[in-house]
Amino acid sequence: MNGSLQEAAQNILDHIFYSPAIPTNYNLTVSTQPPDPPFSPQEISVVIEHLPSGKAPGIDGIDNLLIKIIQKRFNNIFPALFNKCLHLSCFPDSLKIGNIILFQKGGKDQRLASSYRPISLLPTIGKVLEKLMTQRLTYHLESTNSLKDRQLGFREGKSVDTVINELLSKIQIARRDGKHVLVLSIDIKGAFDNLQHRAILKSLDASICPININRLFHSLLQNRKVTLLTPQGRATKDQKQGCPQDSCSGPALWNLVDNEKLNQVWPHNVHIQAFADDFCWSLKRIQIKALLLTRKLQ
Repeated sequence: MNGSLQEAAQNILDHIFYSPAIPTNYNLTVSTQPPDPPFSPQEISVVIEHLPSGKAPGIDGIDNLLIKIIQKRFNNIFPALFNKCLHLSCFPDSLKIGNIILFQKGGKDQRLASSYRPISLLPTIGKVLEKLMTQRLTYHLESTNSLKDRQLGFREGKSVDTVINELLSKIQIARRDGKHVLVLSIDIKGAFDNLQHRAILKSLDASICPININRLFHSLLQNRKVTLLTPQGRATKDQKQGCPQDSCSGPALWNLVDNEKLNQVWPHNVHIQAFADDFCWSLKRIQIKALLLTRKLQ
């Protein structure tokens, strides 16, 4: 990397944070879903109480401890702020700026932009609001059975053991029936970094999500920025795809988009299941067909 430190920082941001090939249309669609009620004071207090200690603050320098002190002494401030955001369907731009901290990957050339791993530090106030709206989204998706049971990641009461047990059960049933099972496992690299905003918005619009929660997520995804501080000034870039590493809504939004793939109609002898961004297909066949299929794959 040549030039000033600010130019080098801009080069790194341009290399790490791609722009989507197809621009996202953030315009709101017509929704007939009723709005959700305001966030309750208790709801807000619980989220703030569970903020972990010792976490680095975002670009505004406000850490979790200060948020807890404000909530304890002036407990009407955050309910008024967050419910105004919900009412206006507005996630303030200043609360969604990711302050990027770079860590050099071991043994990598420090002159190359690809040699650095970014950590995005978001403003704590924004993370609280994002947690509140994510909880509401998750509740509505789960309570209406909108998510397929085949997605077992990021869901209460589910674990990787659930995935393994289901797969073993499918294999045991196939063996009992005298059939072979071909298993294909795929890990999607950079799933959260490359999650397309247009896919998120499409899935939100197709869901039964309350209109004010839907629109607040529309606002959350718009005008996101990442910034990297150098002695010569800040380098800044629009974040037009993916979910920041420090974002709590990423898992819920991934499950929402992933649900469309799991909802597809598969042949009766094909079973698909997912754990977060890991997919597993199992195909039951009689012995000869399984061997022929294996040879074709080879």
